[in-house]
Amino acid sequence: MRAALVGLALLASPLVAGAQWARDDNSLAWQRGDAVVWRFSFDKKFGKTFFDPVAVGSGTPFTNFKPADHPWHYGLWFSWKYINHVNYWEEDRNTGQAAGYTRWTTPVIDTRPNGSATIRYDVSYSKPTGEVDMTEHRELAISAPAKDGSYYIDWTMHFTAGKDGAILDRTAMPGEPNGAVNGGYAGLSVRLAPAPMMMTIMTSDGPVTEFARDRARPFAAATAGNFAEGGQDKGGIAILSDAANIADKAPWYIINSATDFRFICAAILAPAIRALPAGGTWDLRYRVALKGTAWTQDALRDELKSWKR
Repeated sequence: MRAALVGLALLASPLVAGAQWARDDNSLAWQRGDAVVWRFSFDKKFGKTFFDPVAVGSGTPFTNFKPADHPWHYGLWFSWKYINHVNYWEEDRNTGQAAGYTRWTTPVIDTRPNGSATIRYDVSYSKPTGEVDMTEHRELAISAPAKDGSYYIDWTMHFTAGKDGAILDRTAMPGEPNGAVNGGYAGLSVRLAPAPMMMTIMTSDGPVTEFARDRARPFAAATAGNFAEGGQDKGGIAILSDAANIADKAPWYIINSATDFRFICAAILAPAIRALPAGGTWDLRYRVALKGTAWTQDALRDELKSWKR
């Protein structure tokens, strides 16, 4: 089933009671009643495509969209930091434009009555001069929600360097020349819900409990942010990294402050910058998995096994 891009289309699902698709010229959303479970935006007035909100059923959203401290944080989104020394991450607070231009084609979207969808589109990364640093083909496969409301987003990207190649870089890491406490971030990221919800971090290798200046840099195949409020479990969001991306234990950059700054990045460049020759390619594959109860180490390992089948 494919909804038409005419105004806002609300299409009830015959398979899921109280659920419907909501689609317009710039977004696609899956709703349960009036509650948005997830919304994908491809509105070109923004600097990136993104998911916001993402929730489980009618629960509290896990994402935080364009907070005042970092308005270039788009909920759940992908961005490089530097390509060929041009900044594609931070955006001018007045214009909303980064130094590097991220552009995308109108997505080809297929939706199904059970709440699953596939979204395909092409992305280009170019300098203000119009010279293309890199191109990408992206496919997002969103599963139908399970009976408990859990679902996942399989996120696949195929990158091709431009005619001058592509040097993929980030802020220098602590311990490197000119290293900074916030070094290493770039890639698939999620800015997470602020207080009053409390967040804890679980990985497929166990919980993360040691933070330096609210930051942690674990290595694991999967990492999750779990939420609670008033002592009640609110569920969590996990990111799983395919071993082919970098290694069986991928690098992560995590911020978990007591109030507003909660952030998880699949920091693919944290170990080292990556240089692609002209026409060189790189494939990255992730799964973002959401459920209404907290992720445990065993649950993350089970999700990894299920994904790899």
